[in-house]
Amino acid sequence: MGKIRTKVVETAIEPERAKQIEEASKGLVETAPADKTTPTSKKKKAQKKRSKRYVDFVKQIDRSKEYALEEALKLIKGATNTKFESSIEAHINLNTIADKAEHQIRTLVTLPHQIAKKVKMLVFAAKNTAEIKKLGAEVGTEETLKEIESGKIDAAKIIADPSWMPRLAKVAKILGPKGLMPSPKSGTVSDDPLKAVQEFSGGKLEVRTEKFPIIHALIGKASFTEKQLAENFIALIAAINEAKPEGLKKGLIKSIFISTTMGPSVKVTKKTESPAKES
Repeated sequence: MGKIRTKVVETAIEPERAKQIEEASKGLVETAPADKTTPTSKKKKAQKKRSKRYVDFVKQIDRSKEYALEEALKLIKGATNTKFESSIEAHINLNTIADKAEHQIRTLVTLPHQIAKKVKMLVFAAKNTAEIKKLGAEVGTEETLKEIESGKIDAAKIIADPSWMPRLAKVAKILGPKGLMPSPKSGTVSDDPLKAVQEFSGGKLEVRTEKFPIIHALIGKASFTEKQLAENFIALIAAINEAKPEGLKKGLIKSIFISTTMGPSVKVTKKTESPAKES
């Protein structure tokens, strides 16, 4: 058998790599693919370190159990000893179909116990503009519409009176995907924008499904009593049930969880009762 001659072509291959190829052809070494790294060069993925408070709280939760509301709130309240005031949220999974327009839920609820949460509002109104400004909201103008058209939006909620809606239609494609387009369903189109601002400032919440069939809603803060949290939770669930889409034969709510801002969730039974009145 004749001797195999190897010609090393000088291209973009580094000298050391070219030498390896030449030696491999002589059967001296086994060539490894150029793009693979050795096991020692791979960095281990850092595992998320949980706080002792978080770990201790998880130990108290039975993941296979649905807790009665009163019991769930006791557990949650025990996990709110953070350096900041934790928010307490409800997460409601629904039996709806996410991409069906008729299955989308968008409703309003005024919780019995208000949550002090300042929301930046932009209001397009023809009257009471001075009073609206006093409440901390910004009053929209034609110049504001031009800013929105350029992509500049500095508001978490936009309210308008009917006279402004034809002009806002020009930016509907920008505001709609962001959930900011005013709508009568959400209470953000009103003949009395001042009253709408007062209501949203006072704790009125818009409840709506996300991209998936789930609703996330704030029900209180760590400083709330268990009774206040329970009353807010029950009002929220009642509002969601009232907004059940027509034609949905099965129950609207699939499962419910509550959690703190930085804590794990607790599954809550779908059957809730109003808390007993304090004597």
